Amino acid sequence: MYKNIDEKITKIQGFALSSPYGDGKSLGQPLGVKSVGFIKVYSNSNKYGLGETYSGVYAPELIQPIALFLEKYFVGRLVGDDLPFEEIKNIPFIGGGGIIQSIISAIEIAVWDLRGKILDKPIAHLISDNGRGSTPVYASSGTAAFSPEEIRSDVNDILSLGYFAYKMRVGYQDWNIDIKRVEAAREALSGNDLMVDAIMGTIRPAWDAEKAISAAKDLLQFDLRWLEEPTHPDKIKDLARVKSCNIMPIAAGEAYTSERDFDSIFHFEAVDILQFDATHSGGINFCIDLAKQADKRGLVSALHVWGSAAAIAANAQVALAQPTIDILEIPMVKLELTDRMWVEKPIIKEGVWHATNAPGLGVVLDEDLMNEYGFKANSGYRI
Repeated sequence: MYKNIDEKITKIQGFALSSPYGDGKSLGQPLGVKSVGFIKVYSNSNKYGLGETYSGVYAPELIQPIALFLEKYFVGRLVGDDLPFEEIKNIPFIGGGGIIQSIISAIEIAVWDLRGKILDKPIAHLISDNGRGSTPVYASSGTAAFSPEEIRSDVNDILSLGYFAYKMRVGYQDWNIDIKRVEAAREALSGNDLMVDAIMGTIRPAWDAEKAISAAKDLLQFDLRWLEEPTHPDKIKDLARVKSCNIMPIAAGEAYTSERDFDSIFHFEAVDILQFDATHSGGINFCIDLAKQADKRGLVSALHVWGSAAAIAANAQVALAQPTIDILEIPMVKLELTDRMWVEKPIIKEGVWHATNAPGLGVVLDEDLMNEYGFKANSGYRI
């Protein structure tokens, strides 16, 4: 269907915006706002598709120049054509992973959004005839700086919103305090699902395998659905060692951007739950392929999300198009910009996201919003 679109790509625009975030005192946000990296892809009818790159959280100043560099690969191509990702991957030394692939992810999402807007259909309907109308979700909150009392309140809040699964962060405070924080979450959740993210992609120094194994043993009493990123993402052998102990299910994957990274995860049997993110891991098609590979290997797959409405929507479309995906992450820290982007606000009831018929991603980002949430220099994540 979308391959018959005869409009051409005329421009690619990369930029970052800054939005009020949480209470303005969130861990890692030095200016009290969150930076978000976006791509717009325009066609000759002046329609645009929107994509988001996870790298905008960490290096927002690089989105515009890298998008400008990549534009020449796309301008002049038909919107319905296969995109030149292999050509970009073949750029020696830099094309196959890292920030270029993260921004490529946003371009691919934006093209899918443009296709959906042109054809007036949600992306999942363009990708698959065997999709689903809903997907399980979990509430992602529990900042690593929260006290046990704040964790308890946080859990009560998400339960009141109809979520049945909750993820919290550890690793920033003294470990004895972290144990009390997890204990508070488990007590407040009762029998509902609890996940713990050790955020070792951002915490320094990161745990080594021995520390991660010790932490997993301490957490065993809390009946976790999974322990996430318990070692530095670069240390895949350490991650595999933790997983091989079979203390509890181990999840990871949000940090990776290349086929090489995910092939290593598969080769070393490093996870029980494979995580990926359409805004960073290579785009919508690549994430669907990863879910299929995970399913063949008997692994659970879960979608990571830590961005705006565009990131939530892109990953929701992946989950709707690929029914083997187990669950979708929903960030709970309030990002003001997100509330302004939805064409139709998400319907989340009893822990399930229900699809709408909004075309493309079902989000907008017009010039007025872009001006209102202009980028603030030096707002990238920093601990």
